[in-house]
Amino acid sequence: MRNWYVICGVVLLLFVACSSPVTPTATSVPVEASLTPSPTPTPDPVLVRVDLGLPATHIDPMRIGPREAGANDLVENLFTGLTRLDSDSGKIEPGLASSWETSGNGLTWTFKLRDDIFWVSIDVETGQVERMRPITAEDVVYTVRRVCRAEADTSLIFAALVIEGCREVSELVPAKQTDDFVARTVGVEAVDDTTVVFKLATQAAYFPTILAMPLLRPVPVDMVDAEGEQWVQPGVIWTSGPYAVQPNIPPEEGYTLIANPFWPLARAGNVEIVQISFSQDMAQPFEAWEAGDLALVTLPHDQLSGVSFEDDPAYRLLVQPAEAFVVASYDTQPLNNIDMRRAISLATDRQVMIGEVLEPAGQPGLAAFSVVPPGSAGASTYGEVGVGFDPGAARVALANAGYKNCIRLPQITLLVDDSTLSVQVGSRLVQMWSEVLGCPEGVFKLEKQTADAIRTILVDPPAARRPRRPGLILLNWQADSLDAYHWLADIFACREIFPDAFANQSRPCAEGESALGQTLSTLDPDLRASSYRHIEELFFGAEGETPIIPLYFYSRAVAIQPWLEAYPLHAGPLRFDKWVVTDLER
Repeated sequence: MRNWYVICGVVLLLFVACSSPVTPTATSVPVEASLTPSPTPTPDPVLVRVDLGLPATHIDPMRIGPREAGANDLVENLFTGLTRLDSDSGKIEPGLASSWETSGNGLTWTFKLRDDIFWVSIDVETGQVERMRPITAEDVVYTVRRVCRAEADTSLIFAALVIEGCREVSELVPAKQTDDFVARTVGVEAVDDTTVVFKLATQAAYFPTILAMPLLRPVPVDMVDAEGEQWVQPGVIWTSGPYAVQPNIPPEEGYTLIANPFWPLARAGNVEIVQISFSQDMAQPFEAWEAGDLALVTLPHDQLSGVSFEDDPAYRLLVQPAEAFVVASYDTQPLNNIDMRRAISLATDRQVMIGEVLEPAGQPGLAAFSVVPPGSAGASTYGEVGVGFDPGAARVALANAGYKNCIRLPQITLLVDDSTLSVQVGSRLVQMWSEVLGCPEGVFKLEKQTADAIRTILVDPPAARRPRRPGLILLNWQADSLDAYHWLADIFACREIFPDAFANQSRPCAEGESALGQTLSTLDPDLRASSYRHIEELFFGAEGETPIIPLYFYSRAVAIQPWLEAYPLHAGPLRFDKWVVTDLER
């Protein structure tokens, strides 16, 4: 099943227990007393305490969903992928892989791995971070095969299906997924300890983005085989990222991360210890943040409407890879009219929707004017593409569609799933469109059905359906992939060129969709990002096709102390290795 969905105390730790793994002990040489200088005190390690809100139920990388914020934060800091996505720049950086190259047909990718990134663990007895062994190509191969065996939730493995044989293996019952069959079928091979070759089922220039996702971050083959599901427990786990896990704290009480002294990549930050707690009720952690005891907290629901995310640096919205938008049915009049679709988009006040519906429901959001969320690889700068709320232009577009003042405008049905938030969003949209466009009551109508029924209508609308399917359908979507290509091609693209696109809108291909197909062979990431932006403009610019009406990006809201420079700034999981505490005397 694809990744669409229906909406539905600080850790107590003795400081001394945390300091020893990362703080070297000063040594001295005996000299005559008269020549002995005053000893230089060893600085305390830089420690921050944070509360990330809802608990992380697991930290196995292949089981992490796109909107599991705390789990994504932990995986980002504990496990390194072959590549790494900088969610503020939208660029892919090297990680475990130092370099990569592709074959002429774009189907074979060869990655050279660093030999200085190790699996590490903190010894329970000594408290020291220990190197276990280097990460090898066999760890990568094991991880890919593990994912393709559908041990991950099937809604999460979609991105891995671009690897040759992965889909074939995932569709088999476990009894038929023998080691020999999987090894022969899945297109991944360890040439030596530091060389991995992937074979893809189809061209996919965005493949480095897939490898940056939690799904395919290498796991230690020997540890997972030996410990099974228990391999992620704090007293057992091996990690490979810029931090290791303190072993003597139960996960239900939180996590303490200790800087990995063997991490070879450059650190932009100075934070050596991160104490993480989780709270269902954020009121108490927020009070602790206001008192200066916590560096960062998830903002309580009742605080969302009272802060300014644009003007106050203490509060920040971090966009998640999920979005709500309205899909237009081209086989239902008048939504086959481009001016009608533009009129509805221009009549949508996204900020009002966020303030009046989302925030009272405890859901932060960022107004969406295009489809690719900030934080995606190749994403345009937020606000550069798309049009916002413009009542006058909306009424002009309505007149251009032939329905000035809503005269002769046929009834338009908005279909939503039966979750409470979807119904609230749908009701406010119907009211908003009627008011802005000046339509009498009843022209815009709300209808709700089960999520399964909506999926059928979207994916494979019955040919015999009478009356036609609703003209507008509200859809909430979590990313299957963190690349802009996914948002432009896999969800609403025309079926003639993209037969596997999720929503069958019954629409002809628009200008630019052939160019979208060509990005699959465009290896230059800057050139590919430029193409994505051009295609977005063709879809969502002032003269764009407007096949869907973007509403808002799902987000997380956090409060940050003024003495902490936290990264990222706009989207994605927290990067503790880039955090800088500016006031060490606080």
